[in-house]
Amino acid sequence: MKIIVFTTLFLCIIPFVNGQEFANHNKLFSTPGFNKMKLKYETCVLKKGIQFAKVSTPTEAIKFAPIACKREVLEIKQFFLNSAFKKTVITALIDSIKEGVEIDLVIAVYKERLKYIK
Repeated sequence: MKIIVFTTLFLCIIPFVNGQEFANHNKLFSTPGFNKMKLKYETCVLKKGIQFAKVSTPTEAIKFAPIACKREVLEIKQFFLNSAFKKTVITALIDSIKEGVEIDLVIAVYKERLKYIK
């Protein structure tokens, strides 16, 4: 009987706790500071990518543009280090942000290269 009561209580509390944790983490991503840092990184990568695409191959532009904006990535990483995330989670979040920006970078670089083909 104790096991059934304990299991029922446990199953009722877990969704509430997980919902609260998700809400707190979601608030972190919607802060103006985080959005500003992310936008600054995206702008930097796209700007550098277009500049590199003018003088090199698209592959090199895509490869080296994120490296040129390492300072912005480090600012975002420092922002997450000040939060309650584990280092493995922070690394995954940074990788996710980088991948999203790289998708936009590929589109921007090839659009820039198409201007010169026409």
